[in-house]
Amino acid sequence: MAMTGFDPSIVNSSIGSVKSAYQDLITALGDEMQNQFVAGMADKWACNQAQRFFTNHFKPSIDSLISGSNKIFESVVSTMNAAGQNWANQTESSYSPQSFSMINKNIDASVIRENVGGVRGIDLDAANAVAAKLPSIAEHAKSALTQAQNAVQNSGFVGGNQQANLVNSLGLIKNNIDSATEELTSLTKSAIDETIAAYSDTEGTISGMFNAEG
Repeated sequence: MAMTGFDPSIVNSSIGSVKSAYQDLITALGDEMQNQFVAGMADKWACNQAQRFFTNHFKPSIDSLISGSNKIFESVVSTMNAAGQNWANQTESSYSPQSFSMINKNIDASVIRENVGGVRGIDLDAANAVAAKLPSIAEHAKSALTQAQNAVQNSGFVGGNQQANLVNSLGLIKNNIDSATEELTSLTKSAIDETIAAYSDTEGTISGMFNAEG
């Protein structure tokens, strides 16, 4: 019969790794998406199409990924703590649960403006260079989830479905990131195409006005 059990020292180390991976994930979804993608577009793309894309699509999609990630990581840490406590009780040993603090971040779409100094349009090459960062930011997020999955698989759980269930929960976020990235990449292209049709390429103009306004 396969052994089932729990190693408190291993699970403590594992939860630490899960929490570290969580911080990396939120850095990618919260900070990099904001600073590299949204802020990166602010001085290159200004019009109704840009505002609609970021307000109606990008912000809700990334905010939802962050919210879902918060809930799943909180659940993962809680499950690991509870299992540790249960096994400690059964084996008359001790286990000290680790705390988990959610990192609540939201995308700020207000930096995308309808016009900059009266100029509307897009600097196409510069905007495309920013758009090209989306997949790499998503890969950073997914890499963090892989780290978390590996930590759970080495968590000190032995036997049963506990590890597999936690790993699968983290895999759900990975799938959601893939779906969101694919959809946002397509929507970005559509909104940029609409902007080009309406205003043509305003190379360097928006950035110049943006910087002039300070």
